[in-house]
Amino acid sequence: MRRAVWAAALVLAAASGPAVAAADEATTVAPWPDEDRVTVLIKFLPAPGTDTRAQVTFVAESCGACTQLHDPAFERFNPRESILQLRVPRSRFLTLAFRPAPGDAARAFVNDQELALTRAADGTLTLELPPLAEDAVWAGAFATEITETGVTLRLEHGDPVRRAGAYAEGRFPEVERRAADNLTFAQREAIRRLRLGDYVAREGIGQIMLMGFDTNFPAAHTDAPPHVHMHLRWANNIGTQISHFYLTPDGLLSHNRAGIRGLPGPAQTYSRGTPFATVDRLGRLAYTHTITPEGALVLAGPTGEACLLAPVGSGFHLGVDLSCGGAAPVRISVTDDMARGIVTVRTGPLTETLRYDRQSGILLTDSGPISTPPSTINPR
Repeated sequence: MRRAVWAAALVLAAASGPAVAAADEATTVAPWPDEDRVTVLIKFLPAPGTDTRAQVTFVAESCGACTQLHDPAFERFNPRESILQLRVPRSRFLTLAFRPAPGDAARAFVNDQELALTRAADGTLTLELPPLAEDAVWAGAFATEITETGVTLRLEHGDPVRRAGAYAEGRFPEVERRAADNLTFAQREAIRRLRLGDYVAREGIGQIMLMGFDTNFPAAHTDAPPHVHMHLRWANNIGTQISHFYLTPDGLLSHNRAGIRGLPGPAQTYSRGTPFATVDRLGRLAYTHTITPEGALVLAGPTGEACLLAPVGSGFHLGVDLSCGGAAPVRISVTDDMARGIVTVRTGPLTETLRYDRQSGILLTDSGPISTPPSTINPR
């Protein structure tokens, strides 16, 4: 009986040896499924006031389910910043490690959110990445955003040190960049005088977006040739008419190329003298743009009231003379001092000063409403 037991044990041992080995070979960790990952750009900046490039290297061992990508349309290394592209698990709490080499990194951003960095004794940097349900790639942008009733304004900063993509070589579009700045804020003023922001907010039809063009190729956004935008982003993300008012090298408008994002159909070209109507999601007229034969711009509201945006001198890079109805023209000009992080907007006798983080572009000037004492608030 005892011999039978030992014989059975030996048979089982012999059988289990290869099986265990096979199981060990099969337990190699499989890569994280890519369909359950998102792309994130992490921007590293040096200490404020320094010119040291914040170049860093991702420590792959800190996240075995993460992968670093090297797409030149997303990854970026220049004297101002280092931008790393990673694929990371969706909606997970992650602690990622990086090694500065050779420069020093003092700040890190995902989109427009700054994340705290922790430095170990050996110089390794770690950051805690919040759960991401979707791609977060706009750390590559260098712009300042201002939001008011019914309107979001995005002012791109044309930094030659960050130039990339279509603007990486050749003549830097300084004239067109200044023209875009002036036109963006002049359209903002026209929107106020026509009360278009109040109108779209009251009707609940979306948000007017004012934008220029990027020269740093953020997240593969080519954004060329130079142009300005004013489009109505429809509510519920059901589509948006995207217009591109193209600028000439002498600072005037040449034509508009417009299509509908999210809906099928080719883009259309609107030459000088041809109106372009922006409609809301219900098909109602919201406003109309017309580039004049001279390269100026007319913006009209839904009832026909209109403002003329005329260039000062030879082009919009010198400023905009805004005329609405029968009122006297008001001159608008914008100065972007990137070295100090200050945008100065002059509208006739009025001067506005907007301060921004000169490394990231994020608005620093308080734009929120002044609080009202609770005892003075009327119930609604």
